[in-house]
Parts: sequence; structure tokens; C-alpha cells
Amino acid sequence: MRSPREFENPLCAQVDGDAWFPEKGANIIGAQSICHKCPHRTECAEWGIKHEVHGIWGGLSANDRRLIRRKKNIILEVPSIEEWLGNAQPRKSLE
Repeated sequence: MRSPREFENPLCAQVDGDAWFPEKGANIIGAQSICHKCPHRTECAEWGIKHEVHGIWGGLSANDRRLIRRKKNIILEVPSIEEWLGNAQPRKSLE
């Protein structure tokens, strides 16, 4: 699975980064509508489910991803700096 930094021309790159990490309770419909048009949506959502605690990933909120992980018994894999740089395997942790 590719990390989002490897995606070619993702639509989220054209928008302010704050849109993807909203304050708790903020409206996320705008960010989600951009995700729904992005060709990387599915891959990004899969990444978010497996690796991300915060933010909007593939149109899924942190709560959406947490519910999916619980339902499917998926353990969150927190990427290390080395993994982001392509030099190591992910560290595993429980939520």
C-alpha cells in the first residue's frame, strides 16, 4: 500500500492543509466532497484506516475510521519517521 505522499496529483494537495485536520465538531462536508471526487479516495481511506488517528482520509473522519477498525478488528499501525521516509516497517500499537 502506498502512503498518501506517493499519490500523483491528489485533489487534497490543492486545498489548505487545515481542511484535512479540522477542530473537533467542525463541519467536514467540504473536505469530504473533495475526497469524493479524488481518484485516490479508496487508497487514501485504506491508508487512513490502517495508519491515521487524526484528520480526514479518503473522506472518512477519525470517528468513521475508528468504527471501521473496531468492526473489522483492524489494529492501528502507527508509521514511524523511518517508514515515512521508506526505511523501516511500521510500528504496531493499539488504540
